[in-house]
Amino acid sequence: MTSPALPDYAPIPRSSLGPALNDQGYYVGRVERNLYWITDGVYQSAFLTTRDGVVLFDAPPTIGHNLQRAIDEIAAANGVSNQVTHLVYSHHHDDHAGAASLFDRNVVRVGHEETRRLLLRDNDPARPAPEVTFADRYTLEVAGERAELVWHGPNHSPDNIFIHFPGHDTLMLIDVVNAGWVPIYNLNLSEDVPGYIQAPATALSYPWTHFICGHLGRLATRDDVSVHQQYIADIEASAREALATVDPTPFYMRYGENPWAGVKAGLRPTSTPSPSARPRPSSPSTPACWPPPTSRFSPPPPPPPRSPSCSRCASTAGPADQSTPDHNAPGPASAGPGAGRMSGRQHWAAPGVGAPALKEKITATARRASRRDRPRRVNGSEEGTP
Repeated sequence: MTSPALPDYAPIPRSSLGPALNDQGYYVGRVERNLYWITDGVYQSAFLTTRDGVVLFDAPPTIGHNLQRAIDEIAAANGVSNQVTHLVYSHHHDDHAGAASLFDRNVVRVGHEETRRLLLRDNDPARPAPEVTFADRYTLEVAGERAELVWHGPNHSPDNIFIHFPGHDTLMLIDVVNAGWVPIYNLNLSEDVPGYIQAPATALSYPWTHFICGHLGRLATRDDVSVHQQYIADIEASAREALATVDPTPFYMRYGENPWAGVKAGLRPTSTPSPSARPRPSSPSTPACWPPPTSRFSPPPPPPPRSPSCSRCASTAGPADQSTPDHNAPGPASAGPGAGRMSGRQHWAAPGVGAPALKEKITATARRASRRDRPRRVNGSEEGTP
């Protein structure tokens, strides 16, 4: 069996990569004083060593048993206890909490009250629910060391919190900024997009130098957070431009009773129908003279000559007779930095048209098209038939 061809990518900039991993597949390093971080190159965790034991922040299952190995390594080097006494959840997701059960049942587990609710709901033995919870703010103090846990509202998840180490010049915020990398799709799979977009500004309102972001191979800086903000702002501006430019009506007109086909058409890399997929003259849902789509930001082409034999062309042009911009085609070079990008939700809104009005507009247009398609009877025979 021949394996499929895999795409090539540009080399990763060295500035996006972190330190080399050891033979056991992890790296542990000092953030500041007795605050340390661990990474396997994809996920990150952190811990504080104290005279009374270790406070662990998140337990990603990809790091797994290497969490304790890293703690053992640092504790032995500094002559302190390697016993994990507290485990703090940044949020409930399995990829950051799935190794929590590796630690003793006597560990004090701390998290937001929503984290507890969600973990009790999930009933996952690998992620025991926290016993110590809070609604908005909680100060965790262990042997003179302090961590401020604050919930500023939903962002990546409903329960994702900010963890500030005021004595270590560090902030920990998971799954929002990826140091040296863009977010993965759907803004790091975030459940609350406005909250996600706001979170970096909230992070920058704290005093800190070091930023533990939860993913990939290095710590972040304030500059990383600022670059992330600029990147997201560019996407947001492009999405707003698309929402104000793209009319989804013709896609739904084209596919009639199949709305998901209309959605898919609006998300395809190209929305120009192939000859076999173009609407036929007998289609009751869309005029056959509907011109091909163009670039999303380019002006529509001039309409084709109207045929006297086409009852649709002879009728007044409706929404489906207008050219439809291609949702995904890159804009022309003069379109500016936002051209060519799209929002995954752009097909749901037309300028100034709410959902009920849009539905009514599409239904009315479909009825008009259907009436135009229906043969009229003249002197007992259908008009246009031999």
